[in-house]
Amino acid sequence: MPLQLVNLQCSFQAIPTIFNLATVILLSGQQLSAQTVPLKYVPDPTFSVLSRKGTPKDITQGGGKRSVCLTRANPDRGLTAIVPPEEVGGLSSTANPAFWVYMPYATAQPISGVLSVRMADSFRSSPFVKVPVVLPSQPGLVRLKLPESIDNSQMLAWTLTVVCDEENLARNPFISGLVMLKPNPVLLERVASLAHSERVVEFARSGYWYDALDLVAGSEGEQGVQRLMEAAGWTRQ
Repeated sequence: MPLQLVNLQCSFQAIPTIFNLATVILLSGQQLSAQTVPLKYVPDPTFSVLSRKGTPKDITQGGGKRSVCLTRANPDRGLTAIVPPEEVGGLSSTANPAFWVYMPYATAQPISGVLSVRMADSFRSSPFVKVPVVLPSQPGLVRLKLPESIDNSQMLAWTLTVVCDEENLARNPFISGLVMLKPNPVLLERVASLAHSERVVEFARSGYWYDALDLVAGSEGEQGVQRLMEAAGWTRQ
């Protein structure tokens, strides 16, 4: 079944510039078949020495807060950030990375959300990127793409908040993950001539979680995501 594209009208707020577009892609339940490729995710050693003081557990574990104002299509599957295992972040070779989440909700209308980015060690500070988005009303994988580049090479925390109760914000579920923007022209040149499956392997072995994830999720859907998660040692469903 082909991918279903969801066109959005949303705003991007970054101090001091305002942008106008964010992209969300919903994958349907049926996915393309995955190729069997040896895959191993090797975290970049940078994350083992960076301090996470002040970083909430929800970020380091890619966790979320259970919604009390939305209904899951499957009670056993919750809102999930597709991130490396707990206390391990992932690299991105691009300054405007794509983040992938699993949305479990089935609603009559599209759902409002907010994608934000801030320094990972100062969760309570104001985000320097804040993107209102419109999320699909059916469950599935969702791609959240930052519309413009971020000029910051430190460890960052990205958070998706699903807004289902504007009056009582404590009821709104959220998920978070860690990312570091680390350009690598040598790696990009090396993978340019490789086949799709080989690029996934090279990105994963080099710690570039978000690049590897975007390749497998975009082409193989949930089957590819599961394969990458298993390569990273993440067994949670």
